[in-house]
Amino acid sequence: MKIAIIGAGNVGRTLGSAWRDRGHDITFGVRNPDDPKYASLGTVESNESAAAASDVVVLCTPWQGTHQAVQSCGDLSGKVVIDCTNPLTPDFTALEVGLTTSGAEQVAVWASGARVCKAMNQIGAPMMDAPQLPGTPVMFVCGDDDDAKSVTAGLVTELGFEAVDAGELRLARLLEPYALLWIHLALRRGFGTNFGFGLLRGQS
Repeated sequence: MKIAIIGAGNVGRTLGSAWRDRGHDITFGVRNPDDPKYASLGTVESNESAAAASDVVVLCTPWQGTHQAVQSCGDLSGKVVIDCTNPLTPDFTALEVGLTTSGAEQVAVWASGARVCKAMNQIGAPMMDAPQLPGTPVMFVCGDDDDAKSVTAGLVTELGFEAVDAGELRLARLLEPYALLWIHLALRRGFGTNFGFGLLRGQS
């Protein structure tokens, strides 16, 4: 599958490398593709070029740069867009968007016509590739297009997670605060980054 990773920070680098290792064709989209700091990433292009040649566009940008990143991708109509961002304040202590809408819903407005799903926002970059835990961590996926969610869930499962369909894209209003809980525990309650959430089921 051709995947454009928009953003080359910790999340983008981790996901891009992980999916490349699993046989996918990865192109990183960044603002300045000629910057030497991206030399080790492989194929690096502008956001627009990377998105245009892809089947799936994965947003891995800081929230404050996400609008500009989406705009710079050009026409995303029909594309599967996986939103891995969280609308965090710069100090990571709160959400800038929530309750009556979500970052993912805002992305869907900016990326008009794209098939936006929320996923891979509920755990930190160090745990995004084959996390070594006693059980399989859960990763909730939401979106309004069933085919796009199926593609997204398949990619999430490849990374070592139990992908669970949480419902429509508006459910990102729950998944983004849920992500903030992981961040709070990791950064402010001493958990560190070596943990994930699991889904335990009793016998019916």
